[in-house]
Amino acid sequence: MAPQLSAAVAAAVLAASSLLLPPRAQASAVPNGTWQSQPQIWFYSSRGLLQQVMAQIRAQRFRLVFLDYRKVSDAVQREVAQEARRHGLIPVVWVQSPQYRRMGVADLVHAARHTDGIQVDDHFFANYSTADFYHLRQVYTKPIFCSIQPFQVGVVPRSGCNQLDVQCYTAATFQGCLKLTDRLGAVVSLSTQNTLGYQSGLRGRTFNTFLWPDLQP
Repeated sequence: MAPQLSAAVAAAVLAASSLLLPPRAQASAVPNGTWQSQPQIWFYSSRGLLQQVMAQIRAQRFRLVFLDYRKVSDAVQREVAQEARRHGLIPVVWVQSPQYRRMGVADLVHAARHTDGIQVDDHFFANYSTADFYHLRQVYTKPIFCSIQPFQVGVVPRSGCNQLDVQCYTAATFQGCLKLTDRLGAVVSLSTQNTLGYQSGLRGRTFNTFLWPDLQP
């Protein structure tokens, strides 16, 4: 009887101790990256608020900041990237709508000269070829962050993306989008307007926020 009693006690202790640990299904979502639009960069820079906004982003446990540097001066580009690094963030240039600016691969590399990575998004994959992507991968030595809409799953390169995210921006298709990110091993990108409220249901998944909300007091 003694061995049986010991086994029962051990099982009871194990069961009780497991109650002290949060189940995996309840694990918190993991912040990954957030975007700063061109107007936000201009606003924060011109008002001396870059330090404050980068501090808030880092305080929310994000590690990447995607930056829209269109028509932003070299001096401000450097300032923003340096402020991001100062707060432990990785600055990544977000190349928005390169097709409208007729940007070639060399232009994309030049656009990322002040940052520690480059992001090519759904606009790139809709307007550039797979060969263009692999050319970029060949000449650009820093990380490439790829971002697609769910219907673009067929154009995801077989290799070359250091990180992939899927834009889960529509509430009606959110659950299907989550399944797609799981299948691809991708980051879930949330829309602050439509799907950020689903963050609590991500259950340990890694997520981006588009865009970063205005500075909080």
